[in-house]
Amino acid sequence: MKTKILFFTFLLFCCFTVNAQINTESNIVGSTILIKSNVLNQEREIQVFLPKSYSSSEKKFPVLYILDGQRYFLHGVSLQKTFVEFKQSPEFIIVGISKLSSDRNRNYSANSMNYLNFIKNEVIEYIDSQYRTSKNRMLFGWAYAGGFVLETMVTEPNLFDSYIAASPFPLHQKVDKVDSLLRKNTTFSKLLCFTSETNEGVVKEGTRELNKLLSEKAPNTFNWSFEELQGEEHRSTPFTTLYRGLKRHFDFYPELQFNSLEEFIKAGGLNFVYDYYKKRALKYGFSSDLSDWTMFSITRNAMRANSLEQFEKLVNEFKPTGYIKRLRENRACSIAEFYLEHKQFAKAKELFFEITEKNPNSVRALNGIGNTYKGENNERMSKKYFRKAQDISKSNQ
Repeated sequence: MKTKILFFTFLLFCCFTVNAQINTESNIVGSTILIKSNVLNQEREIQVFLPKSYSSSEKKFPVLYILDGQRYFLHGVSLQKTFVEFKQSPEFIIVGISKLSSDRNRNYSANSMNYLNFIKNEVIEYIDSQYRTSKNRMLFGWAYAGGFVLETMVTEPNLFDSYIAASPFPLHQKVDKVDSLLRKNTTFSKLLCFTSETNEGVVKEGTRELNKLLSEKAPNTFNWSFEELQGEEHRSTPFTTLYRGLKRHFDFYPELQFNSLEEFIKAGGLNFVYDYYKKRALKYGFSSDLSDWTMFSITRNAMRANSLEQFEKLVNEFKPTGYIKRLRENRACSIAEFYLEHKQFAKAKELFFEITEKNPNSVRALNGIGNTYKGENNERMSKKYFRKAQDISKSNQ
């Protein structure tokens, strides 16, 4: 009996020890701020998410304003983290402007001018005074809030740099206002991204009407896009639309790459690539030199297409930059191996030896040298490098 009691006590101790090692912390995303609005004569809630580097830098950041923040603020935060992690955009601040449950859609229709006054003179003024903002602003809204985004663009065309509207509604009267804006401002240069889903009825009618107007009358300076989203529904369009709008807003930020050699040629080839990097440098202050990743990925497309002609053209174009020496071992080896595959033994051997200068214990490069000598029918040197690669491989194991 005593043994059983001791055993039971031991089990309780183990359970307590395991539980004691688990720490639970609250998952807090951003800050919630209450603004006493003189315009609306009531207290309003906004949510603010700051970039990871905000506290450790003196940089100023773009700001994404999200209408119906109670729904889409967290989606905006998720996208910001994803874009930054994959180097698709710089860091940016996110502000969610929440709607009261009693508002319904009055703020986006009958009360729209008052609500715009609140956003301009109270929300934006507060954010700009309290945080380091670059004055580069984006506005996003869905459905009635999407219609409000269009209303904001024609009423305050310089308040935001990008207007992103998912399934905007209603649009009929707003299309006429957009027409009037473009006739008065023939060099209008803001960004407008709007979408609808293929089965959205009156929403689709409005977006098609707006698309027709812009296709016929938009000046070349106006950066706009319209998409009818396949396989979506009314309530899912905001998620896809915000992603595509942000991607369009931060164009030229990512390092350029193509999915295939055909896509590269169709885009305009090297002339397009060099022009892209000039625009990238102008917009974000990056170097206008092509990145190593861009040069390698384009070369890899030629390898995947098995085009020796395009491959050699690209390697010769990029070789003066010395980028191959800076590549990861496996990427550099793949270029040398393509030469070897096409019996360009001298060029393959030159690259493999360059790789071993930087990575003397590279089994892949040493085997490549062995295969190159084998292709040249030099069995003695071939065996020498195969043996060296084998010894290093065994040592690593």
